[in-house]
Formats: sequence, C-alpha cells, structure tokens
Amino acid sequence: MYCVISFSHKNLDISTREKIALPQDKIQDFYHSLFATFPNIQECILLGTCNRFELLMFAPSYNAHAIIDFIASDREIPAPQLRAGAQVFFEKEAIEHIFSVTSSLDSLVIGETQITGQLKSAYKLAFDLGFCKKQLTRVMHFAFKCAALVRSQTQISKNPVSISSVAIVHFLSLSPIKDKVAVVGTGEIGILCVKYLLSHGFDVLLLSRTLQNAQAIQDELQNEHLSIASFGQLPEVINSVRYLFCATGAPHTIITHDMIHPCEFGRIWFDLALPRDIDHIEREDISLFVIDDLQEVALENKSKREEELQKAHHIISEQVVLFEQWLKSLDVEPLIKAFRDKAKQCCLDEIERSLKKGFITKDEEDRVVRILHNAFNKFLHHPTSYIKTIKESPESDFIIENVKKLFDLEGEEFFQNPYKCERHNKND
Repeated sequence: MYCVISFSHKNLDISTREKIALPQDKIQDFYHSLFATFPNIQECILLGTCNRFELLMFAPSYNAHAIIDFIASDREIPAPQLRAGAQVFFEKEAIEHIFSVTSSLDSLVIGETQITGQLKSAYKLAFDLGFCKKQLTRVMHFAFKCAALVRSQTQISKNPVSISSVAIVHFLSLSPIKDKVAVVGTGEIGILCVKYLLSHGFDVLLLSRTLQNAQAIQDELQNEHLSIASFGQLPEVINSVRYLFCATGAPHTIITHDMIHPCEFGRIWFDLALPRDIDHIEREDISLFVIDDLQEVALENKSKREEELQKAHHIISEQVVLFEQWLKSLDVEPLIKAFRDKAKQCCLDEIERSLKKGFITKDEEDRVVRILHNAFNKFLHHPTSYIKTIKESPESDFIIENVKKLFDLEGEEFFQNPYKCERHNKND
C-alpha cells in the first residue's frame, strides 16, 4: 500500500518547517531509525526541501499517527502541533500527490522545475542506501514521466519561475535604488538571485564560504557588475549594504543579533534558506522577508496560470489511471498465459495451413497437434519457470516489459533502463 505523509508550506509555518528539516548528514540515520521503529515499512523516500518534508512509503499497513509522533519525537516538536500540520494520503491519492509534487503543481511557486531535480536526488539517495526498491521505483518512473508531460504539454513551466525569481519580483516592487546587493550562498537559489539581479542592472557582491565557488561563478558570468568576497567579510558587509539575499545550506543561522549594527540607511533583507540564515529580528531599519512572506506573489502567479493548471491536473489524472492499469499488467500469470496461448495458436494455424496444402491428412491431425503441443511446452518450460521465479525481484518489471516486446504482446515498453535512466539527471 502506497502512503505519503506530508508537511508543507500549506499547513506548517516556517519556524516548524525549520525544526523538521534534516541536515544531509542526518538523513541516513533517520532512515535507519524509521525502519527499526516501523519494521512493516518496506520502502521509503524522504523528500526535504525549503517548503516541504515528506515521507513517500510502501508497506502492507500503516499507523500514520505513530509515524507522525515518531517524527515529532525525532525532531523535538510537540506531537499535537505536528499532527495538526500533517497531510496523509493513501493509495490512489498518494500516487496523485506524488505526481503533482513532481510536476510542481503543489509547489509554493507553481511551475518551478527545481522540485523535479530535488525529488530525483532524494530518490537516488534512498535507492543507493537500499531504502527504496521496486514499488517506489515504479511510482518514481511514472512521476518523472508525468512531470515531463506536464512541462511539454502545458505552459506551466514556460518563462520559468522559482523562489529566487519571486523574491526578486517582490524586491523590485519595493522600488529599490540601484545600489549594491549582497548575495550570500552559491547554491542554486543564490546563483539564480545573482543572475536576476545582474539582469536588472544591480551591482552584486557574492559571498561564499568557499571562495573558489564564488570565483567559478564570476568566471562563468564574466560580468563587470559582479564582485566576490569571502565569508569572513560577512559581518562587515551586512552593515555596509542596503540589500541582502541569503540562501545557504547552513544548519544554523549565520547572521545573528550581535553582528547587526545601526546604519544611517534602511536595509531590505531576504532570507531564502531553510533552516533560516538570519536570526529573527525586529528593527525599524531592517525589513526582513522570509520564504513564507512570498506567498502573495506566488498566489498571483498561480492565478495567472489557472487555465494551464487545469490542463496539468487533467494530465496527472490520466497518468494515475495509466499507472494503475500498468501495475495490473505486471501480473506474471496473465503474461505467461498470453505467450503460451500465442505459441499454441501459431501451432494450430500451421496445422490448418498444412491440412489445406495437403502436407498432412485429417487422420494425422490429432497426432501432429500432440507433437507440436509437447514441443512448444518443452520450449517454453524454462521461460515460464524463470518468469515465475523473478516476479518479486527488482528487475522483474524490466524483464516483463521486454518479454511483452519479444513475443509481440500488447503493452508498450516503459522502462528503457530501469533503476538508472530516470533515477537522476543533473540537467533537471
């Protein structure tokens, strides 16, 4: 049974999402603890982004409340608080939710393509660690296929938007003067902020904990309005520039109260990280915006794309139906019957042709039928036995699809190279 337990920007504020977020080096320990506590869980993928924390699972049965309480205990969050912010999906609803998330219909910024890559990375990690096997792999293959269809058949991802672009749109709506902007962090969000700001004519100072990363970006962009600085200059920078964008992967705040000094000018800061990079501050000379403050801009973006959203949801509904049909087609018994029936029919057709041509007489028909029947039974014995033995193995889907193709049976080949081809693509 498929199940998703979801905590997202829809139901949890940023302070709770910060607490539930897992550092990369803690994910494997979380998996081990989860599987040790709930041995009936057979497979799991943990998806953690700045806007969501989700467990995609496969198990015979679930105690969703117990799993939520386990997460609450692990992340030291009051269980009632976490329960109130949880969404739980089972079976068809779970599949539909996974397809929607992968296709960026459940994102804060509808149509952003970053989520597909994030899910591929989460899938790759779970697969490589052995926590994701055949059942969730099936869903992931279809989910990535579904996301590709949504991108190609709708305008959802045309003129792509992201947290970075929404933040820049909001920043520009504040009518900033053309002054220097500091960007802290050389991850995907930070790099996009740099590009957007440069395209709008701002001078940008990029700070990175690893100066070589900032240097590589400067070399790539070759823009005279971009300069770089080391992380050690952060205390000086935050008190000398009007505008600041922070988006690092630090597990704790990097700008604390004691680092902030009074300035003669007002400052506008954007904290696009989770956990947050900047301490909660209340100062008249600083306007601080975090991810959740961008909801209004994101909702405006969603309303403009409403027609395309309907098309996208229709595609997802179709793909959910196709996925269910495809799962049923993987039953090996009907497949075995199909290729054995085809072999039998070929024998009968040849006997009928031989009778018409006079190669055999009517009196010989029964004996020839028995001979051919024994021959194709003997020929198909090994394929039949083999398919029965591999039906629970991870590679069975791939083999079954190719048996269909080999014997020219109905059904298209779905996996080109299972557990690899769609597992991870850095271009997404």
